[in-house]
Amino acid sequence: MTDKKRGYGAGAALAWVVAVCPLLLTGVMVALLTNNATRGFAIRISRENSVIELVTAGLMLAGGVFGLVNAWRARKRREHLLVWGFLAMFSVAMLFVGMEEIAWGQKLFAFETPASLQNLNKQHEMTLHNLPGLHGRSDMMWSTFALGGLIGIGLRSRPIFGKIATEPAIAPWFIIVLAIGATMIYKDYADTNNRLFTLVHRMDEFNEMLIAMACCLYLWFCSRRLKSAA
Repeated sequence: MTDKKRGYGAGAALAWVVAVCPLLLTGVMVALLTNNATRGFAIRISRENSVIELVTAGLMLAGGVFGLVNAWRARKRREHLLVWGFLAMFSVAMLFVGMEEIAWGQKLFAFETPASLQNLNKQHEMTLHNLPGLHGRSDMMWSTFALGGLIGIGLRSRPIFGKIATEPAIAPWFIIVLAIGATMIYKDYADTNNRLFTLVHRMDEFNEMLIAMACCLYLWFCSRRLKSAA
């Protein structure tokens, strides 16, 4: 069956590149963190307000705008409400996460946290994910996101979900995100620590960057399907 008939909008070669990329990125990150000569560099770029976090925020914000544009175009073409509605909600969620990453501009413009949040927020920032009940739950959020992405692959066989189902090529991204998240969940409940858990813990910002990249790829594949169906 050809790519056009499947509605992928991308060839097999590109799908392989997309599938292999997270493995290469993770391998590079692990190598940087486990090598004495590069560990310090890897830790620096993984800190709050450093390179990886800023890349994550940028991808989330750019992807959110891209997704909203595609949702608007899908609505204009009279696609099913499920299609353009889900794309719109997914994109808004990306914009929200992107703004949370930069504390709604606080990390860029250095304004004070409102008094109402100052004492509640675990990091004294203008963010919601650091409020009591949400702070420290990133591993659960990562795992839920990854499971949702993997479940989305199974929806491709259903016609109504075809245009917004997860592209199989993105599966490795979700699997790595889930593996990191599940490892951290196990660490929390087992109340144990070793070199593996220390390594995985240092990859938390990296894991969020993988999520941002996976989200952008998901929206890109959806846009290709919508164009091929137009």
